[in-house]
Amino acid sequence: MQHKKLIESEIDFNQTFRYITQAYEEIAVMKMRKVRDSVLSTRSYLAHLTEVFFELKRAKEKLSSAKSTLNKQQKPNKEIDIDRNKNLTIDKIARLPEIPASKVLRRDKTVSVLLSANTTLYGDLIKRIFDLFMQNVSRDNSEIIIVGRVGQRMYDEQSHKKPYIYFELPDVDIRLEDLKPVIYHMVKYQKIQVYYGKFESIVNQTVVSSNISGDQPFGYKEVAKDVKPQSSQGLHYLFEPDLDKILAFFEDLIASSLFRQTVHEAQLARWASRIMSMEKAQLNIDLAIKKLHFSRTKIQKQDENRRQLDRLAGLTLWRS
Repeated sequence: MQHKKLIESEIDFNQTFRYITQAYEEIAVMKMRKVRDSVLSTRSYLAHLTEVFFELKRAKEKLSSAKSTLNKQQKPNKEIDIDRNKNLTIDKIARLPEIPASKVLRRDKTVSVLLSANTTLYGDLIKRIFDLFMQNVSRDNSEIIIVGRVGQRMYDEQSHKKPYIYFELPDVDIRLEDLKPVIYHMVKYQKIQVYYGKFESIVNQTVVSSNISGDQPFGYKEVAKDVKPQSSQGLHYLFEPDLDKILAFFEDLIASSLFRQTVHEAQLARWASRIMSMEKAQLNIDLAIKKLHFSRTKIQKQDENRRQLDRLAGLTLWRS
């Protein structure tokens, strides 16, 4: 009798738990529908825009390389001798090409940004993102930014870890004001690599590493390091008003727009992953309830057989 009551209690608990998972799934469906169209349309727009950003970076590198080559070729013919060139003015010396030291130092700085979550129930998505993140940061010298309590906890559990900067963003209803502290710190680096989940379909969410600083086209996968992104090397551009000003505009605004997009991409992937996770949980709960019903039916039949034997035993005693 006690065992039967325990089974009844387990059935009630599993049914209640199923209602909870169903509610989580329905909420995730509503949230996903709310952001999916805007995220996918913005993804396509920014992908094309970052191709321009990528070409600007390549054009800047080509221009710097051409100037460096020209200076090396002209250097033997234009050596400055102060004693023999009395008419060389300070103004002419000031116009000689020079690279600021701050830019050289900044060029070597890379930051790896992990976009995780504050809560769980997203299936194995956060774990897969973290595995890709650890695989790459363990072999480079990049500085680390972690977003989300789950990612922070997973990183703190590692035996070999580097110092990191932590930020917390809400899992839902992310505003621009929430992103500003992360963006303000992130844009100080020359190269920005973001690790997050990308929505492909409801049943498929991939983990990607995207460069949002223009060194690679947006969405270019870090895994394929042997294959270099294609560039329009045969094209030549005219820049107005100035290449440096255009590039500065892209670096200041496009990088922040790309980070905002990656945050929404990660959010969409998390909702889709939660839908699948809750769907699997409901299937497991249904299977558990089915087994409990079978056990309850078995106990009921055993009780019925016992009562039947008792009746037969009583009938035998009555006849004797």
